Amino acid sequence: MVQFSNLNNAMETATISKNEASLKSQTSRRNFFIKACFALLMMNFIFGGSNSKINAQTIIKNDSIKPYINFLENNTFLSTKEYILSKFETNDIVILSERFHHDMSQYDVILDVVKDERFKGNIYTEVGHVNLYEKFNKFLTNSSFTKEEKEKELLNIYRDLCPSFSWGAYNYYYLLSEVWEINKNRKMEDKIMIFPLDIPFDYNDIQTYRERTIIYWQIFNGGYRDQIEGMNFINFYENVKKEKREALVILNTIHGYKKNPTWLPLPTRPLIKRTGEFINKTYPDKTFNIYINCCNIENFNLSNNGIIDAAFEYAKKDNIGFDLKDTPIGNTKFDLFFTEDFAAGNYDANINYNYIFDGMIFYKPLREMVPKIGIPNIYSEENYDMFLKRVAITLNKTLENDKEFIDTIFKDVNTVKIYPLNEYFGSDVESTWNKQIEKWIE
Repeated sequence: MVQFSNLNNAMETATISKNEASLKSQTSRRNFFIKACFALLMMNFIFGGSNSKINAQTIIKNDSIKPYINFLENNTFLSTKEYILSKFETNDIVILSERFHHDMSQYDVILDVVKDERFKGNIYTEVGHVNLYEKFNKFLTNSSFTKEEKEKELLNIYRDLCPSFSWGAYNYYYLLSEVWEINKNRKMEDKIMIFPLDIPFDYNDIQTYRERTIIYWQIFNGGYRDQIEGMNFINFYENVKKEKREALVILNTIHGYKKNPTWLPLPTRPLIKRTGEFINKTYPDKTFNIYINCCNIENFNLSNNGIIDAAFEYAKKDNIGFDLKDTPIGNTKFDLFFTEDFAAGNYDANINYNYIFDGMIFYKPLREMVPKIGIPNIYSEENYDMFLKRVAITLNKTLENDKEFIDTIFKDVNTVKIYPLNEYFGSDVESTWNKQIEKWIE
């Protein structure tokens, strides 16, 4: 409006004498430019004000982060789903090293992959005892269940899933339920099976707290648990690979490493420490393992003081996957585990991400994780006696010595709850993560 007003004024003075016109014209032009500049400044203030916060939030504070940002901004990436599916084009076995067991968000990715008709394989999981595989797959391939029958059988399986009275991670319950739904509309030869890999365990063989404790520590503190899981995978895989060569292997954090850092000297440590390493060494030309963005599983700090997470936040990148070889992230020091050994000098500090993993997917910043715990009606009043027996065996608690505790546990295991991250981790992780990211960008 300022421009048109001044142009009209200039036109109205055209009939005035030449000298007068010239003077007025110069004055008008000067006023026009002053007003126009002022108007532009005001427009920048008004319309740019909404972006001032964004600009302030995306200032690079440390030049060390620039290679990471350049990598993310100057390349084209597949989505997490497409990236995982693409790896089956050149590999038979894809290992996903998932983050914390209870996070639901990562199972959005897993189910996106297995629901796609291009996925022609089976699923193999760290969770679940190997002796349950027949029970698993009779359930998953039986499409005749009613809704009530499906739920009853699923809960029967889930109660026996681990050497505790309940495996509280809702995501695995959801995985079993959704794979059944997928299979319902598939031909028998196309149905997806799930093979649990963990060490055998059967509650029918356990009668006392002492017996269970001995077996539990043999399972989880024995140095060869990961190798046994690796051998279980091979036994299953060799029996089905003629029909289905594709294998999606879901292992948690350290179990998915393709190599084991030399944190203890040989022969003190087993030759093969991790399930992922066992599989990779058995099928070196057919295996590809993928890391999903996580934090240190011991102290919950972001990797390398937050530089990787800050780069993703600055570049506004999410739901992408990429190979780690010859990338700034792949060449970054791996520091997600055994931090105490780092400090003591007993760890190979030269190990980078591309030593441990082949690829990476970034799916949601960590503050968007969804820890979901509890299984609806896993113990009803109908099987309350089973619940009491298993609590006695696993926790050495009875109604006689701790009724209030048992009542609370009974309610908790049957109730699905999404936990705030600070409550789940037992510390103010969100504040810690924000501060670590702010060291790099603001």
